[in-house]
Amino acid sequence: MSSLPRSPYRWGLALAANLALLPAPAWGQLIAETAGRVDQVFAAYNRTDSPGCVLGVNRDGLPLYRRGYGMASLELGVPLSEHSVLESGSVAKQFTAAAVVSLALAGKLSLDDPVRKYIPELPDYGSGAPVTVRMLLHHTSGVRDMWTLFTVGGQDLGTVLFSMDRALAMVYRQKALNFPPNSQFLYSNSGFLLLAELVRRVSGKPLAEYSQEVFFRPLGMIHTQWRDDWNRVVPDRATAYAPANGGGFRVDMPYMSVYGAGGLLTTVGDLLLWNENLSNPRVGGRPRGEEMETRGRLINGRQIDYGLGLFIGNQVGRREVSHSGATGGYRTFLARYPDQRLSLAIVCNLASANPATLARPVVDLLLGTTQQAGSPASATGIAVPESELVALAGRYRAPATEDILRLAVRNGGLTLDGFGNTPLVALSRDRFQLPGLAELSFDPATAGKPRTLRLVRVDVDTTVYQAVPEVSLSPAQLAEFAGSYYSEELDATYQVAARDSGLVVRVGEGAEQKLVPVVPEVFRGNQFTLRFARGKNGRITGFGLFAGRVLDIRFARRGP
Repeated sequence: MSSLPRSPYRWGLALAANLALLPAPAWGQLIAETAGRVDQVFAAYNRTDSPGCVLGVNRDGLPLYRRGYGMASLELGVPLSEHSVLESGSVAKQFTAAAVVSLALAGKLSLDDPVRKYIPELPDYGSGAPVTVRMLLHHTSGVRDMWTLFTVGGQDLGTVLFSMDRALAMVYRQKALNFPPNSQFLYSNSGFLLLAELVRRVSGKPLAEYSQEVFFRPLGMIHTQWRDDWNRVVPDRATAYAPANGGGFRVDMPYMSVYGAGGLLTTVGDLLLWNENLSNPRVGGRPRGEEMETRGRLINGRQIDYGLGLFIGNQVGRREVSHSGATGGYRTFLARYPDQRLSLAIVCNLASANPATLARPVVDLLLGTTQQAGSPASATGIAVPESELVALAGRYRAPATEDILRLAVRNGGLTLDGFGNTPLVALSRDRFQLPGLAELSFDPATAGKPRTLRLVRVDVDTTVYQAVPEVSLSPAQLAEFAGSYYSEELDATYQVAARDSGLVVRVGEGAEQKLVPVVPEVFRGNQFTLRFARGKNGRITGFGLFAGRVLDIRFARRGP
């Protein structure tokens, strides 16, 4: 592995700007005029006592701006700079996708091949249609997410060392999919773990070695490598941190040697070299980039906004090709705006940073806001009487996924939990918009039938929710659920006990988690929801576990 050149800032000037201007006078003048305002976006991190972020911007493939804000190491007093090496999180998925597409273009595989052709350890699932390579790339396979599986199985990230073999074994244990192949989009890190294994089996080389040969070295990405050995010494690597309880920071480094879905160590400069090659390829050819930017299409004909390791969308009227990432305390955002020939990378070493949010004002400063008339973010809405809004507020449950939405009336409008206190835009008295993200429509409540809410996310299928009132169960009713439950797919035991007005669950030797009833046989906690099942005699026989990227893992009751 190539060693990294020593940063000129390693023991030198803290937080100094490294500014590179394009030869074009207009762009040189623009960045000179806006540099102060760009720096202001990162002002909260521009300190010697805080982790922070590194910003890199290219125009026409040439450096426009580079600067580090905050510290790479609080212990050693080393500042972040453009030479700092940080981890990409899920931004890495496009590199795994590029490796797979390269093998397909070389005739070594087809993206429409069944995955089991190369990885027979993956279960058949009995779903009729096979899981294909393309479905893994588009997150439409239905394969359950490995990190969610480990978490609900009581193996918390950061406390257990994970290897490729351990992660693959968890994926192979699953007996069912989240949904029939290619019927939905649901993000799954397991898909890209399997793709990394597929590259190894088809090419005869680990993804780390294949990537170096096919694109890292040819593109001059000398700072970039996969974290296939968490113990490896990496020159200029910035430490990752998270806010500590009571103030300050704690170290939050990834404790694993798993890569493919994440695990790429890199710099802003190398990420921008990669972006430029996707826009103007000199390595790999144009067909690879075009394939990666082809959005997926579900079996119902609906097109999703995800290509192969890339989100393809629009940001205030501008075409945006992007991905964000998070692992440990690292946070990353990489984006291209092809029509404006602008490319941006932000890498942070603080878990509370949000580089995608930080990127928006930077892009607006450089390109200007180009909001298109009639786009979702420009909707003005109508006034709806508060009495009618109160009638729509409450809890709504999606039986297919056990997802819960909570709507409340705040600041004179209807708000959705998880999206702040900003009111939804009312398009009519029963149709509302979360600008740029989703539209909500309500069916009227009728006698004997709960009110139905239909949530249509941008480029995603409709999810149907039903209004559910607050429910209260007696101690005798709660006692019916107490017992020991085992999942073969997780190799985990849940101990369930009745407590106060709900249930408590202990996973292995972990801490108790409180669950509250949603409906009489469904209980929800912070990490997961349990849907209990009864046998013919009316007694509880087990439950299905729902946790976002993992749906309906079956547990069987083993005893009281």
